[in-house]
Amino acid sequence: MGIPLDQQFKIEKKGIMEERLPVLHPSGMEHHYFVTYISLPPDVEDGAAVEQWTERMTFIQEDLSWLLQQDHTKFWCEVAFNKDFHSMLDSYLRYAPRPQRCIGIDHYSSIKNGKELEDSVSRLMFMCILRLSTHKESAENFFTPEGFGHVIYDNYIFDIPRLFDICSLYAINNKELLSKMIGNIFKQQEGYTRDLSDAIKSIKDVITKRMKVFLTQTGPKKLHTTATSSSQELIDLLYYILDLSCTINRFLSVNPQSKITFFHEDFHLTQVCSLIHSFETFLRAYERVQQSNEISDNIDIFEEAKYETIVLFNDLLASCCVDPLLINENKSENVESINNIFSLLITEKRFLAAYEDYFSLDQIIDIVHQTTDLLDDQQIKFYTDGVKQAIELYGTPSCQRKLISEQPSSSQPSASSNTLVKKSTNPDIQKIQDMFPHLDEKYIQVSLLNS
Repeated sequence: MGIPLDQQFKIEKKGIMEERLPVLHPSGMEHHYFVTYISLPPDVEDGAAVEQWTERMTFIQEDLSWLLQQDHTKFWCEVAFNKDFHSMLDSYLRYAPRPQRCIGIDHYSSIKNGKELEDSVSRLMFMCILRLSTHKESAENFFTPEGFGHVIYDNYIFDIPRLFDICSLYAINNKELLSKMIGNIFKQQEGYTRDLSDAIKSIKDVITKRMKVFLTQTGPKKLHTTATSSSQELIDLLYYILDLSCTINRFLSVNPQSKITFFHEDFHLTQVCSLIHSFETFLRAYERVQQSNEISDNIDIFEEAKYETIVLFNDLLASCCVDPLLINENKSENVESINNIFSLLITEKRFLAAYEDYFSLDQIIDIVHQTTDLLDDQQIKFYTDGVKQAIELYGTPSCQRKLISEQPSSSQPSASSNTLVKKSTNPDIQKIQDMFPHLDEKYIQVSLLNS
């Protein structure tokens, strides 16, 4: 058994003096130069820009291959102390194409080996991230758990924004690996749990400011706003909501233990409910602009943003409020939270109608009623009438059919289970839902349109 890297030391001579230094030290760097990542140029006919992109991607591919070939000590000296590596990593995590903004293969067709380069860099980056999250590579190359936690935290190898971005990029196809990776990071360094709470507060502040700016720009006082500028503001907000919701959804999918941190920071009330409130104004603004055919090309982005936002809301509601009722945890406290959310939901009828397209508030009401005696008949009628009114006013045709066909459930399913996803009558979509029962009809429709 070898000695942990965080407990290894070396002697270096400085003139006649000898100095005892940790092996993991800046002096162990190769000072390799890493170039920063840039995204694929929007105009693939711009030869100079494409050539620059191809050259950079080739350099990054070579740099990551070199880094992964280094032994344990040299690898960690480089990633811990080389500022160029951190710049490259940050640029990639920030600008690499997200799955929700997937670039079509046709976009790469005019670039020789363009798609292969992008995929190769993505794969090498993921391998590097996995190595960064591993405290034991072999019996000879490892850290103590405590030492590993200090190294990745004190040298800013991982922070919460980086973990969010990593999940946004890789969670869809690498959920199991990422679950182990992020679970290990949070296990070995408790500081990340504190940082997550701070990050949630920052997210709440940023979105509140962003929504405030949007509501000001699209409000009646801005009489000079042109249709084009109004459309662009709306499209920008669409992408913002989509990216934010996707990122948090991916993070929570690989690290579900963090849901309770979001809940304790009142994310489910202060932030998600802020999105609900803004959703009403957002939909009205969208409908006004849509009438002028300015953003019809972005209807798929609108549907995806709506879907991801609603899934995030339902996940926090179900996991942190409803599911605990099924195991008899803090019934009074959880029902109080549910009542607060229900009371808000029925006043935001556009959002509630959109929510009913994917899930069923009546089912959640039924679960709460069956598992507790804390909802009286008057409250239940008030909530169910609110759902009915929202569907009648703003529900889609398939959603409105629920008013006729939906019967109360006699079972007690988990509120976050797949039983809350509606089934399609379209045979093509049904085939996909049979293989992936958690996917909803509208989301599959959007995906088929994009393919």
